[in-house]
Amino acid sequence: MKKQIFCQFLVVCMLLWSSQIQGNRCDASGIEALMACGDSIDKELPSPPKPLDGCCTAVRIIGTKCVCEVINKIIESAIDMQKLVNVASACGRPLAPHSQCGSYLVPGVA
Repeated sequence: MKKQIFCQFLVVCMLLWSSQIQGNRCDASGIEALMACGDSIDKELPSPPKPLDGCCTAVRIIGTKCVCEVINKIIESAIDMQKLVNVASACGRPLAPHSQCGSYLVPGVA
């Protein structure tokens, strides 16, 4: 339990730190959406059956374009990008196949 709390704290710190470095308009909003969806996209946690309402609300309001703009290598090391793709879809804001989100190329239908 302590390890899980520490990992979540570490993810939040990395997200806040990265937002100060990048300095563009989507930073605060994109980071807010990632934090709202932390339980659904964390690499270390099992995926819940569906994203929490607060997560989907943030994704719908902020949009996936803004979320993808703030994702850098540090954030990618803490989150599961496929889980992010799944969350975006479950929240009604799917990422386009073959689009870029951070350095991640969203899989497409073959």
